[in-house]
Amino acid sequence: MPRRVSLDPDELLSTLGTGVPVDDVTDRILDAAGELFALHGIGRCSVEEVAERSGLGRTTVYRRFGSRSALVDAVLVRECRSFFAAIIAATSHVERFEDLVVEGFLVGLSSAESSVLAGLVRSEPDLLRLLTVGSGPVLAAAADVLVAAYGPTEEPHHVRLVAEVLVRLAISMVLVPSDGLDPGDPVMARAALHELLDPVLVPLGERRALTRSR
Repeated sequence: MPRRVSLDPDELLSTLGTGVPVDDVTDRILDAAGELFALHGIGRCSVEEVAERSGLGRTTVYRRFGSRSALVDAVLVRECRSFFAAIIAATSHVERFEDLVVEGFLVGLSSAESSVLAGLVRSEPDLLRLLTVGSGPVLAAAADVLVAAYGPTEEPHHVRLVAEVLVRLAISMVLVPSDGLDPGDPVMARAALHELLDPVLVPLGERRALTRSR
């Protein structure tokens, strides 16, 4: 049976909206901007360069996004949406909590490596700050996702603490990839993640099952 999570994926992803119409023109602009950001960094790319790479006029870009800042936000939001959507899709069929977390880690690490966002976070000081010294809101939001997936519990503070530790570990793995955990080898990576995380996750999963059976 598919896992029934109290979190609504559509609601989660809708919180990352920008209000910009989603169509072919928008996609062309965001594709071009993402490619340029990945190649040269955010600070070195102008709206004119994005327009030229997309094959559209500068006026068209401004009509869609209003400002360079709004364009940057839209690129980052789209990357975040893709990241969360990939994790949600890959774990929608998972029942055991420990498998849910491990599969989420695996998909997240794999998605991060192919994402514009991961490269930008590692190279852009302002973005890096969001996942380090200024990571409070990110940690809280990501921990909320895990807590909601876990479901009702008699030990909410303990679950919340474990969720935050897992999110911190995931962020560190994205920022500093591990040679011993290669997302390109999912079988080995899955086994390594279970070995690393199961001592914490299995007791939580057993408590979760007990709570649901009452």
